[in-house]
Amino acid sequence: MDIFPQLLTATAAVLMLLPQASPGQPASNLIPLRPLEQSSLVVKAPNGTFTVADKNGRGIDGFKLSQHDHLIASPSIAVAPDGTIHVAFLEQHRTTYANAIYHRSSADGGKTWTEAKNLTEDSVNMDVGRCQVLVDAKNRVYVIWRAAVQGSFSVAPDLAGSPSSLWYRVLEAGKWSKAKPISEPGTGNVSYADAAYSFFAAVDEAGRVQVVWNVVPDKRHPELARNGHSNGVGNGLVLQSTLDGATASAPREVFMAAVTPPANAWAVFSCDGLDTLNGYVDSEGAAHFVALAAMPMYGLPQHPARYELIEKGKAGESIELPPLSFHAAKDIPTLLLDAKGKRHLIAFYAAGEHPNIRDYPLGSEDEPTVIRAAAGLDGVIDGFQACQGSGGRMVAIMQMNDTGERSTDENYVSISTGEGKWSVPVNVSNNSGRKTYISRDTSAQSQISQETGCKPGPGAAAFDADGHLLLVMIKQEFAIVHSVAFGVNLGGGGSITPTLRFLRF
Repeated sequence: MDIFPQLLTATAAVLMLLPQASPGQPASNLIPLRPLEQSSLVVKAPNGTFTVADKNGRGIDGFKLSQHDHLIASPSIAVAPDGTIHVAFLEQHRTTYANAIYHRSSADGGKTWTEAKNLTEDSVNMDVGRCQVLVDAKNRVYVIWRAAVQGSFSVAPDLAGSPSSLWYRVLEAGKWSKAKPISEPGTGNVSYADAAYSFFAAVDEAGRVQVVWNVVPDKRHPELARNGHSNGVGNGLVLQSTLDGATASAPREVFMAAVTPPANAWAVFSCDGLDTLNGYVDSEGAAHFVALAAMPMYGLPQHPARYELIEKGKAGESIELPPLSFHAAKDIPTLLLDAKGKRHLIAFYAAGEHPNIRDYPLGSEDEPTVIRAAAGLDGVIDGFQACQGSGGRMVAIMQMNDTGERSTDENYVSISTGEGKWSVPVNVSNNSGRKTYISRDTSAQSQISQETGCKPGPGAAAFDADGHLLLVMIKQEFAIVHSVAFGVNLGGGGSITPTLRFLRF
């Protein structure tokens, strides 16, 4: 049965994950639809839910990709036109405590992997943050990352913006290029006029890698500043660069937030600041993205923070969400395309009776679809990620705890091709099947106990040419020891060990 009625070139080429269909050929003819619950890794639990488990009911770890198993963040995955799987991630060195960007690849579907390559080993005294891996139509692999600006000691690994510079390396014909800047190197001055804040990268329909980021407009628009940086002007200028192997084009302006001129001699120019940019790029190289728009404290007119759809140099439809607190920096509302080319905003809804992950259809009056809600009165959401797949597939990776108890946090995955229909979420971590608890009497009046378990972390997803979901996710293993005598706590301690894991469904 042909599930996809038409070829969606905008999605099939956004990340260049798979070979493209010829004109008029439906994407479904190239990319088989494989329901996640039919994977050999997935079983039906006694309570009727779908979960990843071995024959003994325990979770399946998958292939370990992390190098030091220490402070892992920002996993990213892409599949090259030749079928090779590429993964990039940030990890802290076990002994030097330096953050580094690593790359690994597999040419046999994830059975074996190359050794971890430290791409930032020569970036001495330059902290690094969030990274992203992409592959262009010529099978060239790009890893892009944030680096601290001059004069700053760190850069956040989150998706939200902080002053940084954008760097990259490209793997071509088996050889890595030297690290090169994409944005203008940040100078670390008071206004950070050269610094990049939030960014995203995508492969456009022509197979080119495009990088989009925002800056404060002071340097390119000095008319907005009075005696230096204007406190009413946010980082509302968006720039874009095209990568062609080891060459990055000069940054070009693609959007500037609407400017309100000063109302009197004492007022200042005002414009929105932008954050958590993400989206896609079309065949003409035009960026379509969603950004959090908020007016700075001293700017006018003030308005509630909102997520705006920005395209063709203009801000359009917007959605206001309940305050996301710290989730706004790492669990960002994400713009995805379905199999019919319709746009969706996947977002964390933190209000209502049960917090949930929602699918907002843009340009529609339809109600949002709840992909999964935290169950129970004590259910909470730890985080989520939304990923664009080829052929209009959309993936939601959700970290949730339905009971509020330790060791019951799980990672759930759901897939959709549109029309508000999402697959039944599959528990891919099965942490409830991993937990252990041991208590022993050490005397008539004393005991020692040990608890082990796992907590879920962020993930990323892609699809191979056979339609298999490829998933990388952070798993955090913990152990707690507790000693009691005569009803008094004598001591205890614990540890957490993160690892990055790969599974092919």
